[in-house]
Amino acid sequence: MNKIHRMSDSEKQIMEFIWVAGHPVTTREIIANLPEDNNWKQSTVITFLARLMEKGILKATRISKANYYEPCITEQEYRNFETKQFIADVHKGSVLGFINSLCDNGDLTKEDIEKLMKRLKK
Repeated sequence: MNKIHRMSDSEKQIMEFIWVAGHPVTTREIIANLPEDNNWKQSTVITFLARLMEKGILKATRISKANYYEPCITEQEYRNFETKQFIADVHKGSVLGFINSLCDNGDLTKEDIEKLMKRLKK
């Protein structure tokens, strides 16, 4: 897999739709499924799509007069990348520091802790 690059919030909005769609989508489909409060013009969406392709996150296939866009990485792969970046940036690369932070803030439920313990035992 190529190096993954961070996405802007706007790029993430577009990718979230593409990941959920589960099939190649056109620019029209993307625009039609953006949140209602989002008033992006077609040219703006096309710019974001071009950036996502430059970053290697998205690829396009031309069929007839339309481009069909599909992801090059899964949503989980991107989440893993973002999590790793967050831990590196905020916790100086320490996973234990990250987990301690979650524990100290009281953000972990008893169920979360049980699931985490099971995961760590694997």
